[in-house]
Amino acid sequence: MESIKKSERNHETWLANYTGNSLLQYQNAWAFWKDYLGVKTEKWILKNRDVEDWSKHLVNFHRWLTKHPKQKGHGTLSDNTAKVMANGLRGYFRHLGIAVGLTKVQKEELSKVESQPQIDYPFNLQVKEQLLRIASPIEEYIVSVGVSFGLRTSDFQKITQSMIVPLLDAELPIQLPKFQTKKKGVPAYPLIDRDAKDAILRLLAEYYPNKSLKEIDAFLREENKKGKPSIRMLNYSRKQINTTFKNLFEKADVPVGEFNVRFHILRKFLTDNLANVCASDKWKTFVGKKTNTPYVGHEGIEAYKKVMSFTNVNGKRTKVSNKELEELKHVLSHMEKENQIQKTRINSLQETTKNHKDTIEQLKDVYLMKLDDMNHELGRTSALLEIMIENVLTTEQREKLKKISKEHFGDEYPV
Repeated sequence: MESIKKSERNHETWLANYTGNSLLQYQNAWAFWKDYLGVKTEKWILKNRDVEDWSKHLVNFHRWLTKHPKQKGHGTLSDNTAKVMANGLRGYFRHLGIAVGLTKVQKEELSKVESQPQIDYPFNLQVKEQLLRIASPIEEYIVSVGVSFGLRTSDFQKITQSMIVPLLDAELPIQLPKFQTKKKGVPAYPLIDRDAKDAILRLLAEYYPNKSLKEIDAFLREENKKGKPSIRMLNYSRKQINTTFKNLFEKADVPVGEFNVRFHILRKFLTDNLANVCASDKWKTFVGKKTNTPYVGHEGIEAYKKVMSFTNVNGKRTKVSNKELEELKHVLSHMEKENQIQKTRINSLQETTKNHKDTIEQLKDVYLMKLDDMNHELGRTSALLEIMIENVLTTEQREKLKKISKEHFGDEYPV
């Protein structure tokens, strides 16, 4: 890029020098820098390349980064992230030919990384239950089998279907064959507990829909005869396993605060519980820790059975199969349609009722008007009748009329 004239250089020509992770890192640095600048643009930088105090800008940018919230999770960016981003920006300045004369104090501030101790999240059974309630088959496998086996991530990756499938009909806990660990070469004898078996069966059902364990086992044997490599239970990298596990906490709305969430806490959860019920030489063989007793005895198995009551949710969560989930979705969809129909009917009835109310009010007005007219006519008739009684009828006729009126109406309508 040295052939590019200084006047033609910008962040794009700077980033063109990098590929892979370095490119991603410096792209992030540039994004943070733009955020820090606010309304100021690259044109402003190029225009003021010989005017501004860029060393001060760089230090302020570094301080700003250390207070910037993380893109995921809680807290702020680490000192190391701020250091990497600030150093990346120094490369940008060099590319533009901008002199950044840092003092000794400024250099020390930019390179200072105060390492904060990372405390692992205190995993427990309640959190496990909460995670499993919303976990996908792969997420459930990571959590449940991670606890059950207590292996390191590098060893957890290597578990194959052929190691597990033939044993799944055995009584719980199911012991796997001797397993050589990667980190220290110490053998491990992992055990499948109740939650792990459920998770394994659920994941196998995803891999092999409508196939029995015998059919899956036969398929794996045939693949083995053909010389094909063993199929892993989970074809994830260490980073993918940790990321999936960490994201599950966020998905399940489990607050983590400043604690560190990583796959290793599942191993610690198991070993802490095992340490409470038996001597270290008994439980270390399960998880691949060096011990003077490199085999699993009856006492160790009994201890693991006790621990299952502290590490298994034992059906406390409601697990829904894919078929049941589809049926539930169908029912909910039908209910939603019925609800919409009922809403339409209610709206129609409300409109009809309103129209009826208006009609009733109109009829009421007409009735009151008619009643007034009738009362008026009645008054006139009554007046005429009184005149007729007084002026037309004889005394004898009036007396007779009074007698007849009293017989029919009593004293209610006296004449």
